[in-house]
This record gives sequence, structure tokens and C-alpha cells, in this order.
Amino acid sequence: MEYMVILILFAAAVIFAGRYYKLKKQLKSVTRQLSIEQTRLVTVEFVDDDMEAAVLKINELLERMQQTTIKSNASSAVLKSSIADISHDMKTPLTSVIGYLQLAEKECEDEKIKEIIYICLERTRYCNTLINDFYELSVIESQGCAPKMERVDAAGIICELILANYPVFEEKKISPHFDDMDKTVMVSADCHMLNRVIQNLITNGMKYTSGDLSFHICRENERITITVSNPVNADVDVAHIFDRFYTQDKSRGTGSGIGLYLCRQFMEAMGGSISAEVKEKNFSIKVTLHSA
Repeated sequence: MEYMVILILFAAAVIFAGRYYKLKKQLKSVTRQLSIEQTRLVTVEFVDDDMEAAVLKINELLERMQQTTIKSNASSAVLKSSIADISHDMKTPLTSVIGYLQLAEKECEDEKIKEIIYICLERTRYCNTLINDFYELSVIESQGCAPKMERVDAAGIICELILANYPVFEEKKISPHFDDMDKTVMVSADCHMLNRVIQNLITNGMKYTSGDLSFHICRENERITITVSNPVNADVDVAHIFDRFYTQDKSRGTGSGIGLYLCRQFMEAMGGSISAEVKEKNFSIKVTLHSA
């Protein structure tokens, strides 16, 4: 009789151990499937009613999450497209306003009124820059970057932009220094994107420099590095400076924090890179592209 009891208990223990092993195996399978980026529902071979109920609940939650993600992505795409359309529609009237203000400033002879017109003109230009940045940001995030790669003279672009910004340099008493202006440095890039990157770096430098602005081009193997540097008095968070909506001084409201974020998006789209550093109160941004 005792042997019979022992045999029954042993058999029960074996059955229990077998079921426990299978449950552990299924739990590991569920955990593994959930740890991967979930695009499918969890699947297991059921050996227990409670396990079946738990997996059904998990799949129900996954389906709800997927539906929520789909709706969220659709709403986000509509919002970004709307921002792009609104920004585009606002660019034309703002350009006209800038033109009329420039004409009024030129024709005005009263110095006090001329000063007021100048302030209005500067604020309008600032709004126009913000709208352009928001437009490009919304287009990039809704449609992505599709660069048209070609051979571009990086040194030539820098020279052109220095000349284009010279009135602002003179107004702010900033001297641009570019030792490589007589060189031709060909890179593989999208001409429009590279123009926008360099212009954004110039704008950022003029906004925060405590001195002059320097440009330098360096060739290393098959890579070309363009460095834009300027002295600064304030601290710069180089770890987050390329984050969207980051601004160096939030209390001053001097920028949207989009310009350098766009630079990073453009550089990555062109297969390049962008980085920043502060060394002995000198702030530098480096952009690197393939030579052509």
C-alpha cells in the first residue's frame, strides 16, 4: 500500500514538473516576443487556462496600442501637413510686407520714424525666418529629407553667404574671417541643404558671438570638415544644442531652437555629420561631408 502511495505521489510530481516546465517555457516565449518591437500578436501553445486568459488579455492590449499608434500617426501627419501649408501661405504676404517696409525706410526722412520702421523691419524679418524654419521642419518631418546630391563648391558657398550677410556683419560690428576663400573645395552635397546649413551656422554665430566669426575648411582623407567658430561668454550645452526647440537663453526669446536641429537633419540626410564643442570660451560647430 505504501509503495502504491509513493508511486502515485511520484507520478503526480512528474506531471506537475512537466506542466511547470511547459509554463516556464511559454512565459519565456511571451517575454521574448514582447521584448521585440511589437508588430504581431503574441502566440503560444496553451497548456493552461490561466495562461490562455493572460495571453488573450495581452493581445487585446496590443491591438488597442496598435490602433492608438495608427490614429496618432495619422493625426500627426495631418497636423504637420497643415503647418507646412499655413507656413507656405504666410511667406508670400510677409515678403511683401518686408518689401514695403524697406521702401518706406528708404523714402522716409524723419529719423525718429525711420528708426521705428527699422525696428518693424527687423521684427518682420525675424518672423519670416521663423516661418521658413517651421515650414522646412514640417516638410522634413512629414515627408522626410530627399537630398539631390551633386558636386558643390563648399568654399564658394561660404564666400557667397559671407557677402550676402555683410550688411548685418557691419551693423553688428562683426568681422568674418575665412582664410580659404581663394580655394575651390568640392564636396558631395545637396546645394540647397548645404546653403541652409551654412546660413543657419552664420545666423547662430552672429546671434551669440562676443567677438568675430571664423570659417575654416579642413581635408582629411576623403572627408571635408567645415568649421564655424566664435567666442562666447555664456555657457553652451553642446550635448543638446542640436535638439529640436533648444535655445541657449530661453529668457531672451532670441530664437525658435529649430535652426541647428534642421542643420542636423540636413547633414544626416546628406550622409554627413555635425558636432559642436566649446574650448577656452570659443564655440565651434563642425560639419563633415564626403569630398567630390
